[in-house]
Parts: sequence; C-alpha cells; structure tokens
Amino acid sequence: MSLRDVPWKEPHMQDDMTSPGGEVTRDEDLLARVASGDERAFETLYGRFAVAVRAFVRARVPDTGMAEEVCADVWLGCWRSARAFRGDAKVLSWLLGIAKRQITMRVRRARPNVTALDDAPEPRDDGPSPETAVLSETGMDDLTALLRRLPVELVETATLAWLHGLPYRQIASLLDMPEGTVKSRVSRARRLLRVQLNQQDDADGKER
Repeated sequence: MSLRDVPWKEPHMQDDMTSPGGEVTRDEDLLARVASGDERAFETLYGRFAVAVRAFVRARVPDTGMAEEVCADVWLGCWRSARAFRGDAKVLSWLLGIAKRQITMRVRRARPNVTALDDAPEPRDDGPSPETAVLSETGMDDLTALLRRLPVELVETATLAWLHGLPYRQIASLLDMPEGTVKSRVSRARRLLRVQLNQQDDADGKER
C-alpha cells in the first residue's frame, strides 16, 4: 500500500466493525488485522483515532500543510509497522508515539514553523468524578464541549485521560512532562469541570 492508497476519509467516531457477537471490535484486534493487510480494519482504526492524532499533531505543528503531512506519515507508519505493536500500551498511545517521533524528526531538521515538543501545550484524583457524571447524565458530546472551555494547557491532558482512557504514565511520556504534572493538570481540569457543572445546574434551576 502506498501513501496515495491510504483511505483519507473524513474521520468519524462511529465504529463499523463488530465481532460475530455484535460487540465493537477491540482496538488491539483491529491493529492485528491491519498487520495482516486488512484495509477495512485500517479504515475503522482511522475513523476511531484520526481526530485525536490530528489534534495532537496540530498542537505542535502550527503550519496546516506540514501538520497534514505528519498525520499522513503517522497513518502510513501505522500501516507499515502494525506488526511491531507489542500490546504493552494502548493503541492510541502507540499511534501518538509515532506522531511524536515524526514531529521530532522535523524539529531536528530545524523547520522554522514547527513548535518543539517541550514548548507545546501542557492531571491528583479527589472526590467524585465530574467527567463520569457528565457521561452518565448526558454523553460524550457534552463532555467534549465542556472540555473545550478549559484552559488550553489542560484540554489535551484531560482529553487523553478521560476521553481516550490513557494511563497517566503514558500521557506523561507522550507529552514529555513528569507524571506528577499530568496528575496535577487532570486534578485542576476536574475542579474546573465541576465548577462548570455547578454553574450549569444553577442556570437550569433559575430557568425553572
């Protein structure tokens, strides 16, 4: 498969591959199918994670054209290197690791429009989880909308932790920061999200 053969469709969040029992195919199983040359599995994996990969890259590569090139390289790398996946991290972590390496290579070439990883945007778990409350009472779209209102340095960390379920250790590795910083950012994001929810509840109460 060449680069022009990669299925660059608009990413979507809906899975279209299920197991015989009707369950959504696991990410790891999809990647195993990609390793065996299954293009439909590749399209499904792309549909699941293209948005996350693109956001990760765009936060570090301001130039739109260059960011798209990096994203293309990530998915081409996924197709070519799927057999190398050892299963010791989540599939998204593995994909973002590819993205990180691609960006680092471009930084080393001293391309002027690329932001170094250390300059890119930068989570203590206490009390009930407001993100869980949002998901149980409303849904993923509502949580995503609330996350966008957070300070920019918290959005990526909270998104990786809450929407994609990455462990703090993997987030710290991907974002080049101490695990303690990841925990403090998630904690701060949680507090701010709780404030947003309380304000929303107060507004709903006044409307009644």
